[in-house]
Amino acid sequence: MYEANSQANETPGLEDYLKAIQARKLLIAICALLGLILATLFAASRTSSYDAAATIRLGPSPVDSNSGIDSGVTALPNLETERAKLLSVPIAQTVARELSLSRSPRELLESSVFKVEFAPTGFVLEGTFTDENPELAARIINSFMETYAEDRVGDADSFYANQIEIVQTDVDSLTAQLDEISAEQASVTQQLARANASTASASEVASRPSLNAQLQSLTTQRQGIFGQINPARASLSRLLRSQSAITNAPPAEILRTAATPEKPNGLGSNAIRAAGLIAGLLMGIAAAFVLDRLDNTAREESDVELAMAASVLGTVPPFGFSNRTGASALVMLSSSKSTAVQRARESFRRLRTSLQYLATTDNIHSLLVTSAQPAEGKSVSATNLAIALAQGGSPTVLVSADMRRPSIENLFGIGNTEGLSTALQAREVTPPPIVSVGVENLAVIPSGPTPANPGELLGSARFRDLIRRLEATYEYVVVDTPPVLSAADAIAASASVGGVVVLVDSRRTDTSTLLQMRSDLDRAGARVLGAILNRDRSRDAGFFSRRDRYAYERASKNLVS
Repeated sequence: MYEANSQANETPGLEDYLKAIQARKLLIAICALLGLILATLFAASRTSSYDAAATIRLGPSPVDSNSGIDSGVTALPNLETERAKLLSVPIAQTVARELSLSRSPRELLESSVFKVEFAPTGFVLEGTFTDENPELAARIINSFMETYAEDRVGDADSFYANQIEIVQTDVDSLTAQLDEISAEQASVTQQLARANASTASASEVASRPSLNAQLQSLTTQRQGIFGQINPARASLSRLLRSQSAITNAPPAEILRTAATPEKPNGLGSNAIRAAGLIAGLLMGIAAAFVLDRLDNTAREESDVELAMAASVLGTVPPFGFSNRTGASALVMLSSSKSTAVQRARESFRRLRTSLQYLATTDNIHSLLVTSAQPAEGKSVSATNLAIALAQGGSPTVLVSADMRRPSIENLFGIGNTEGLSTALQAREVTPPPIVSVGVENLAVIPSGPTPANPGELLGSARFRDLIRRLEATYEYVVVDTPPVLSAADAIAASASVGGVVVLVDSRRTDTSTLLQMRSDLDRAGARVLGAILNRDRSRDAGFFSRRDRYAYERASKNLVS
């Protein structure tokens, strides 16, 4: 939007944002539709994958302990170590073999398909397997968990079995030694008893000291064996109790097996389409805001007035697709009851009122209608304005002075073999042909064949005299000329008329162009009466205005203008 000076407000407000959305709603709709289409294509082309998850709780195991067999300690598991075991190749090999999978163990253990996480405070491992087949994903993760649990419980059982066997062997060996000593001790005791008898022989009596020493040695050995066998028996008892406790507190227990997942990973197709639609909508709104800030088109009356240093005499809304070319563009002669046409007709009537006021106050009877560039609707607006003046009861003549690209003749369907150019080039002063077009109080002077020097003809004294004669005959003289920045014709003709009315296209004319055009007109000494804002859509800004929704439009649907 055009800002006139450094004092203008640079911070856009809510109304500016709403105007940007309103002005570029088609762009926003296209972006939203594009986002929806792309999201739909993505949802249709993606390969769905499913996550199957199972959890396993870890209990104490003697395999985790480094305290030794006689300590009776079963340590808590190291979760990082157990996670590595679950993700090991031997486990994967067992799973692949049991499920008859075509994948290698390495493929099963890829981080993109198999993940294991844990919570250190709960001693729980959660495994998740991802696959395109939901049933297979559940089978694989369950097989991993079952194989790991069986291995961990089996390791504990093997540990206890091996340790019990070792301790039992020690106990049996010590028991055998104890039995031998006990038997030998009993034999020595019998021999000592015979030696102590009254009937003992001299040799038996002589053996008493050695027998007593031997008996003492055996007793010491027996006590030593008891000192070894009792701790071994206690250790064996602890091992047996720990082994039996595996049933109640196993080293690994599956808490939750994986069920076949029903929903694929990520967003569903409907959610993806909704996200694409919203993303496209947001991108469209963002683009509308950016384009609005970069746009220097004179889209509002304030933009035109600041750039032209002249007031806007009237605004003309778009006619509609069916009234843009040919005779249908003469909306002042149309009997259509469409809202667009009726609004256009009313805008030309308001413009007529503004010009009549200027004519009365400033004694202006001739005006030149021009624009900055081609295709801005200059000729159509000039023609409809002339018709509006004529319908208001004022004798009006419309001069087709755009001799380079005449358009008025096509609008009325009149010939152009003779006209303004032939009259201005004649050797003697000859009045131009004045054509009646079937509209009361309106006459038209065609442009005539295109001359070699239209600018010189429009700047000539003969053209100025022609305008004076027409002003004496008609109440209003409306002159249509080429655009100011395309040819010098309008600048040349401006000296011969009472004032200049500039047509501004709200969709095409930027403020820099208006500034240049105003500068050119000022250098030529032209009197700028004001501007017409063509194709103005500000009245459609339903977000913030109801100024054009009064009873006239409703009532006019039942009337023929």
